[in-house]
Amino acid sequence: MKDFLARLGVQRYINAHDTYTVYGGSRMAENTKRAMDEISRCFVNVEQLQRALGSYIAKLTHNESAYITNGAAGGIQLCTAVCMAEGSQYKYSQLPQCKDIKNEIIVFHCQHNCYDKSIESTGAKIIKIGDSDETLEYQLEGAIGDKTAAIFYFPSALYTRGSMSIEKTIEIAHRHGVPVVVDAAAQLPPIENLWKYTDMGADMVIFSGGKTLSGPQASGLIVGKKEYIEDCIRFGAPMHGICRSSKVSREGMVGLTVAIENYVQMDHKENDRKLSGIVDRFIDAMNECYIFETCRIEHGPVGQRYPRAFGKLKNGIKAEEIAKEMLDKHIYIGVDRVNNGIYFSPLNVTLEETEIVIQELKNIINENDGKVKKEEIE
Repeated sequence: MKDFLARLGVQRYINAHDTYTVYGGSRMAENTKRAMDEISRCFVNVEQLQRALGSYIAKLTHNESAYITNGAAGGIQLCTAVCMAEGSQYKYSQLPQCKDIKNEIIVFHCQHNCYDKSIESTGAKIIKIGDSDETLEYQLEGAIGDKTAAIFYFPSALYTRGSMSIEKTIEIAHRHGVPVVVDAAAQLPPIENLWKYTDMGADMVIFSGGKTLSGPQASGLIVGKKEYIEDCIRFGAPMHGICRSSKVSREGMVGLTVAIENYVQMDHKENDRKLSGIVDRFIDAMNECYIFETCRIEHGPVGQRYPRAFGKLKNGIKAEEIAKEMLDKHIYIGVDRVNNGIYFSPLNVTLEETEIVIQELKNIINENDGKVKKEEIE
């Protein structure tokens, strides 16, 4: 593969930033790749495979039912279509035309984000309630009407301030007979989130397969109530309709299942210790570089439970310039623009790569520190 990428002129990078799609998500385990290779050599009934894997994943994740999709965005589209169709094959076949079909999806204004375009792709209309500071009960009660198909909830730490609690959202929605879909794409770890939202009463919950689960990048998971997951199977690819474009391959389905099995069976305490050790190493290295201030933050960018290493840079040294120079060394790192800082995630680096990142960082910081001092003298 190394020679193949070089022949194509595609650069390999070390990912010390996070599990972002633009970098390729995460690394798959060897047994995940072997399972994908095995099924690629034979043919199966895709619906039978979906049902068998979904039943197994539901048991692994303590859920009533489960469905494998082609990514979290594809999951959003399918969940929306399922809620709009209300079990009717005819209604589903009409989408994105919405005449005489419930087509309003309620989203909190403070949770409005780029991924809800997947909601609109079904022909649905997003009804935003509340504002960036708060969402009140009467606003949700008042927005629910005859055209309401579902309420979508995005439980990111970025939206906490203005959000109504998910428990209250579910209570109000269900009192009006409206389903609640939770987009928890990046909400792992902790592992308990795989069943936390459904235990609260959410009807369907969506996770990315290509982030912390370390499955194929083009995979996603929907867990939830059997009646809704059954409609995911009835309406989702390879069936015809608007969600046909959300096809997941048999390789992706099996790969994600093995990845979930790995994740559930993982020694999470040991993994936490490993990640913590890498973060400590990054902090020690930044202190050795005399970076102005370092700190350890115990959560990911949307509230996930894993640590990251942050460092504020000295006056005169710009974080974006450091990140650019690291990129020139084929290393991705994070930038904290508010504090003129840089940061590192331990999720996708090996111990060997950690040392490479540290050495390159030291070289670049020393060079930039020398430039700043020279400018001060001049």
